[in-house]
Amino acid sequence: MKIGVDVDNTITNTMPILKAYCRRYNDEVIKRNLEMNEKGYSSRTLYNWTPEENLAFCNKYLQEIVLQADIKENAREIIEKIKNEGNEIYIISARSEPTFIDPYNVTKGFLDKNNIVYDKIIVNCEDKYTYCKENGIDLIMDDEPQNVNPISEIIPVIVFEGLQNEDCKGENVIKVNTWKEVYKEYRNIKEKLDK
Repeated sequence: MKIGVDVDNTITNTMPILKAYCRRYNDEVIKRNLEMNEKGYSSRTLYNWTPEENLAFCNKYLQEIVLQADIKENAREIIEKIKNEGNEIYIISARSEPTFIDPYNVTKGFLDKNNIVYDKIIVNCEDKYTYCKENGIDLIMDDEPQNVNPISEIIPVIVFEGLQNEDCKGENVIKVNTWKEVYKEYRNIKEKLDK
């Protein structure tokens, strides 16, 4: 199987750090008393900042944020186990320029430093639906609704639950909270595909 795996909020716990940085930036730099959108999933959707304000935030802090994010419990081990069962692991991320400086090398460095195995890294992937369809991805793990909903029309999506994706539902949307649950759901999907 070709398995797609997102990085932020799937392999890592990025959201707590992102929210803390955004809150501080909003209070100390933006200073317009904006309320945080608790269902937001990126700096662009957490606050109603202008595109220029968001770009300035990303250029200043985004790399620092993602490099501080913790690996979710059992992520490393489960991804390795899935790969060792003969699957290809595609890291598929929307990390892109100009909001992210050198997304490929930062992502590769982070994954390598944390011993996360993979076959291929894809960054600048704003349209994960098309990537999955054109590259024969059989299953993807993601958390963002703009990815989950369309992709689930063509393949199963294992979704790490969060406020941002609570409205994502459907036959191919499989919600989980842990990487141990990911493995269980992956095995169920693999068994169905192998029949």
